[in-house]
Formats: sequence, C-alpha cells, structure tokens
Amino acid sequence: MSQPRAIVIVPEGRPVPPKESFEHEAEVTVVRTAEEFRIAQPGTEILFLNDFRTKLLREVGPGDLKWIHTSSIGVDVLLTPEIVESDIVVSNSRGVCERPIAEWILGVIVMFAKDLRRTVELQLERTWLHRETEPILGRKVLVVGPGPVGQETVLLLRGAGMEVTVVGRTARTDERLGDIHAFSELDELLGTVDDVVLTMPLTEETRGLFNRERFARMRQGARLVNVGRGAVVVEADLLDAIDSGYLAGAALDVFEQEPLPVGHPFWSRPTILVSPHASGDLFGWRGRVAECFAANLRRWKAGEPLEDVVNLKGMGVTAG
Repeated sequence: MSQPRAIVIVPEGRPVPPKESFEHEAEVTVVRTAEEFRIAQPGTEILFLNDFRTKLLREVGPGDLKWIHTSSIGVDVLLTPEIVESDIVVSNSRGVCERPIAEWILGVIVMFAKDLRRTVELQLERTWLHRETEPILGRKVLVVGPGPVGQETVLLLRGAGMEVTVVGRTARTDERLGDIHAFSELDELLGTVDDVVLTMPLTEETRGLFNRERFARMRQGARLVNVGRGAVVVEADLLDAIDSGYLAGAALDVFEQEPLPVGHPFWSRPTILVSPHASGDLFGWRGRVAECFAANLRRWKAGEPLEDVVNLKGMGVTAG
C-alpha cells in the first residue's frame, strides 16, 4: 500500500522540523518557495505548515489539499476565502506552547511590577538605590481572548493571586474560566484593570482592535501585554500612549512586521519589552510539534477523527 504524500512548508533559512516521528508515515516533500510549492501540489492531500508567516497559500492556493496541520496555535495565514470556504480540515499543535506562553506572561507582569529591569540596570551601574514596588496579590488583569493560550494564562495568573477578568467574542460561562464577557463590554472593562493581556487571533474583527481610543479607555498607568498577533494593536497609537506617560509599559512578543525593523522606535523605549515572537518556544518544542503532526497523521491514515481541529468558518476570512 502506497504512503500518502505530504508537503512540509519551512521558511527559507530555517531548519526542517525533526522528521523522525513522521517520515516513515508519508512520502514527504519539503518546500520553501512558491515554485517548489506549485511543483509539489498535484495529488498531495496533506500539508504540515511550519511557517506561521507564510504567504505561499495566498500566492499559490491550496491545490488538492484535504488536511492542513499547523505547527503554531494561530491559523490566521489560513484565513483565505479559498481555504475557509472549502472542506479542508485544519488542525493545530495544541498542548505545546500554551503553558510556556502563559508563564512568559506571568513573568513580564512580575518583571514590571517588581521593576526588575531597573534593578538589573542599577546593578550594572553599581548603584544602590532603595525602591518600592507593586504587589502581585490582588492585581487586576483583563485577558482578551479565551482560547487555549488565554485559558492557561487565566488559570496561571489566578493561581498567582491575581484577579482576572476574561473577554471573548460572545458572553458565556466556561467550566474552567467562569464568566466570559463579550467584546461589546470591552470598553467598559478596560478602565478597571492594571494589565491588559491580548491572546486573541488575528481576524478582520480583531485587526486594529487596540487603537488610540482603546488605550485612552485603559486606566492611567496600566500596562499592555500582547502575545496574540501584532496587527491586533495599532503600533503608532501604542507608542503615543507610552511616550505620553499615559500607559506605564508594554510587553510585546508579536509585531505587525517581523522581524521588527532595527529602526523601529519600540527598540529604544525603556518601558517596552521587545521579544522575538518566542514566548512559547521551550527547548525541544520543534520535536513536540512534529510528534503532534505524526500522531494526527496516523489517525488520518487509519480513517480516524483528527485531534485539535480548528473551526476556520467560525473565525472568518482575514486580509493578507
């Protein structure tokens, strides 16, 4: 019996994911360019997507694909009309990055509250300067986006003693998170918290969601944390809110343009933490992602339902 054919999209200049767990389960072709993708497409039903920034699917189209598995949790590069309106099954790699991202969020909230960045600077200056810091216990946090990352974040922050409110697309009660408020309540809630954490995906509904007006609704001295997608935030408006002193700081793991250009003003702001889209990347994460794909590949071959299937139709289409 012949093996199914699978395409693995990998960014140019980046290593191929560990193939040991799946190379015997399929006939694998690694592609990096649009031309390589076009050549590999005919008759290939499976795609293992290892490039969350790829434009190949928008440039070339999905061809004969019937199943796409992504190495990331986010699937915004797949929100094209051709894919969303098709019967292509999409699954992602849940369980790999959610907890690490939540730990990163906790870490940056603690870093700002305890002024650890300034502590390091003063140590390098050999300066003994007594300062007071903010408490974590009872700190009020708003998490916008109750998906897998948002869930882990809410539970971890609550475990650390913070009071966490959750906002999602619709109001509902969740078994793990409790009450979830709707986007329509966002503006009212922004002024009630010390930190706003963005964990939502990029869709047409969330693009530019945090702009000048929303920053003005936040409490003066509040901070922003973004681990979702860079385009959810209007970066020029965030910079204005930071430079004016209205917001006390921001921790950003995602940006509208990645890598962040060397001339971008975010680099030089002492109250902005720039992280290279790495909040969820623990040692060995590539191998764990490959194992997720391999496990689903075995289910695909056996005709069994796939795990961690994503409902793209529920997310809608987004611009490239």
